[in-house]
Amino acid sequence: MTNGQASGGNAHRAAPGEERQAKEADGSRRGIARTALAVMRRDGRSLHGRAALVTGLAALGGLLLTVVGFVAAWPEFTEIRLGATQARIYEDSYAPEGTRVNTMWLILLACLPFLILLLHLACTALQTACARAAAETGESGPRGRFRTVLGVYVLRGVFVWTPLVLGVLVEEYFTTTTFREYTAIVPLWEYPNLNPLLTYGPPLLGLALTLLLRFGWALAPAASANEGLGPLAALCRSWSLTWGRAVSCLRTLAVALPLGGLTVGLYVLLQAAARPTRPGAASLFLEWGPDNTYAAYVAGVLAPIAIALLLTGALLLPLAQTTLVILHKRLAGTGERQAAGTSVTRA
Repeated sequence: MTNGQASGGNAHRAAPGEERQAKEADGSRRGIARTALAVMRRDGRSLHGRAALVTGLAALGGLLLTVVGFVAAWPEFTEIRLGATQARIYEDSYAPEGTRVNTMWLILLACLPFLILLLHLACTALQTACARAAAETGESGPRGRFRTVLGVYVLRGVFVWTPLVLGVLVEEYFTTTTFREYTAIVPLWEYPNLNPLLTYGPPLLGLALTLLLRFGWALAPAASANEGLGPLAALCRSWSLTWGRAVSCLRTLAVALPLGGLTVGLYVLLQAAARPTRPGAASLFLEWGPDNTYAAYVAGVLAPIAIALLLTGALLLPLAQTTLVILHKRLAGTGERQAAGTSVTRA
């Protein structure tokens, strides 16, 4: 009897594939949210530690880029301060010239791609870590490298933001004079700015295309991290998984909408909570930096925005990335099972 039990136990232990399949089937029966929360309970400390590290590095990079932007815009700040001082001497009102404000806006636009690159670097580090944490269930397969996942983020960012940027530029071209002093191709005659179609049409169309592309490529980084795909292949894979079937589209929407709403809501709350830091940041700028109240005002405006962005990323990115990784695995597994069933039926 004992030998039979021993032989039976050995026979049972000799089939690790069945045990792994049973674990995967049990995991697939659980919902995506429950699976993500289970991963966060198991590896949440390490993932949040990684999030804190990359958030700190992104904060240092953003601070350095902000200093570079202030240095580039300092001549404009100086002229604005001189104009305000002269107006105060003559007891006159003062408003900054539109050209100087436009120059500072252009400097901000020039800094935005580098800020987005910092965000992509942080997201890539967390994406690869979350993919490894979600894969610790006995599964095997290729894993995307850091630079490959980063390429997915960069390529997706370029494709996603292009329609919105083009829409805003078209609206600016037809309704304002912002770019006429910086390019020779814009004619120096007035455009009609009273047409609502020209004012709201291009930005809204660009925003709609941006949201459509962003939704279709929401799983591209997870596809690269899980399957080792290159940037273009990951974008195609995400698009086919998201839009391939109505059920997949609804499941992706059911995950993306709560994550997006939670991110926006937390950012708004954190920015409101960090708003009292504005006078402190302005006073700190005047104490340790040049004596320019306009530059100090801008620093005070940027402080709560930066605090809210960093805290939102540190708190939500691990959960969001883990959830998207699990969603990709579920959708990919469903597609593979359907493909296998179709091939068996045809055979």
